[in-house]
Amino acid sequence: MGPGEERKVMRRAVFVLILALAGCDRGAPRVEAQAAPKPVGPAPVNPDPGVRTYRCDDGRTLQAGYPDRDTAVVDVDGRAHPLQIAPSASGARYVGFGLQWWTKGMNEGRLSRLKDGETVASDPGVMCRAGPEVPAQPPSPGAPGGLADDRRPLAEGPIAPASGEAAAQVVQSYYALLESGREAQAWKLWSDGAPGRAASAEAFAREFDRYADYHAQIGAPGRVEGAAGSLYVEVPVVIYGRLKSGVEVHESATATLRRANEIPGATEEQRSWRIYKIETKG
Repeated sequence: MGPGEERKVMRRAVFVLILALAGCDRGAPRVEAQAAPKPVGPAPVNPDPGVRTYRCDDGRTLQAGYPDRDTAVVDVDGRAHPLQIAPSASGARYVGFGLQWWTKGMNEGRLSRLKDGETVASDPGVMCRAGPEVPAQPPSPGAPGGLADDRRPLAEGPIAPASGEAAAQVVQSYYALLESGREAQAWKLWSDGAPGRAASAEAFAREFDRYADYHAQIGAPGRVEGAAGSLYVEVPVVIYGRLKSGVEVHESATATLRRANEIPGATEEQRSWRIYKIETKG
C-alpha cells in the first residue's frame, strides 16, 4: 500500500470515528432523566446508510453522514467536521468549524465558508450533489464492512495451482468480468453442481440487470482445506456499486472455491479452482 492509499485509509477511519462520536455526544449535556440506554450490539458490517458521497461543482468529492437529526459530519479537504443544526427558512443548515453545509433533501447541498462573526454565510459556496453519477466507494481496509487491514507483502514468484492465491485469482477474474458486463463468462467460473450456480448464463445475467455499476475488492485467501478428494478455500470479498435506482450498495461476502485434489483420473477442469458458493452478509 503506497503513501496515498495509507492517507485514504486514515481519512476514512477518522471520518467513521467522528461520525460515531457525533451521534453519541448529542445527548451528553442533558440533565433530565432519561431511559436506560439500550444494550449496544456489535458494530454493523456495512457503513451507515446515512453516509452519502457528494460530487461538487468545483471537482471535489465530499462525504456527509447524519448520525442524528441535529448533526451532520462532513468530510471535506481531508478532514471530518461535526456540524450542528442551525435555523433556516428551508432545508437543513449545519454550521461549525468555519463551515456551513445547507442541504435540500438528502441528495443536494451547498458548502460555504463562514467568515468571522457570521451566523449565515455570505460566501455563495459550491453546490454538491449525490446520485448515480457519483461513483460508489468501498470501505477502507480495517473499517466496518471493509477488508482486513492486512499489510503483509504479497508473495513473489510463481503461484502453485492448488494454492489459495490461485483461488483468489479466480475470484479476481470473476468480479472483473462482472464489472465489465461479461456475465456469461463469469458464470462459467462457477463449479458444475454448485448450490448457488444459476441454471443458465442468461438467468445469471438477469441477476445483475438492476445494477448501474458493480465492483468488488478481493481479500487474502484463507487456509486451503481438504475433504473427500476435494480442496476448499474461502476468499473474503467486499462488493460495492450502485443500483439503477441510484441506491448505493455495500455488501461483505465470502467466496468458497473448490477443486479436485491431485488424484488419478482427475481432469484439468476438475483440478481448476471454481466458485462453489458466495455468501453475502448484507
